[in-house]
Amino acid sequence: MEGQQEAWDSLYRGQDRPWRGVADISWTEIRPGDRVLELGCGNGKTAEALLERGAAVTGLDFSRAAVDSCISRYGGKASFVQGDVRSLPFPDSSFDAVVAVHVLEHLSEEEFPGAVSEAMRVLRPGGRFYFRCFAEGDMRSDGKKEDVRNGIRYRYLSEEDILRAFSGAERISLRLCEDPTRFGTVRRRFECIFEKTQM
Repeated sequence: MEGQQEAWDSLYRGQDRPWRGVADISWTEIRPGDRVLELGCGNGKTAEALLERGAAVTGLDFSRAAVDSCISRYGGKASFVQGDVRSLPFPDSSFDAVVAVHVLEHLSEEEFPGAVSEAMRVLRPGGRFYFRCFAEGDMRSDGKKEDVRNGIRYRYLSEEDILRAFSGAERISLRLCEDPTRFGTVRRRFECIFEKTQM
């Protein structure tokens, strides 16, 4: 993520709400009252859906502009902090669930396992990590495993990449979703649920 922070700040300063629409969290099992950490909260699209589900939300993003946008939009309804997914500023076992929607694919191959380890650390035993990421062969990848667009890294993950990073957690679900477009291309993503094993 080194060198990408300015690119993300520029994105959020340039347009307050780059991600529109309503976030689909139907594939998660978030319940009212769950303490949820959202990694990469961006402009709050997923945080809003989590709040509507009745969760107690803490959003984290390393873009100050993104965090400021969320604070101005949601005020006291949720907590938003600037931080790094590779070194989370929370004690062990702080959350019932961690959610990361299209965040982990911006990490390098070397950074990915450490960020997963940090997310699992802040989960309570039995808590679940829900994440969505681009998959290999996605229409945006142009056949590449990794590329950089507008200063931002994108990696297209395989099932093996994910299972290797989550080797110490219990796999609940790992689903490949494929959505054909009207242009003959296919959007490919993984929707995954891993559980922190009981201590």
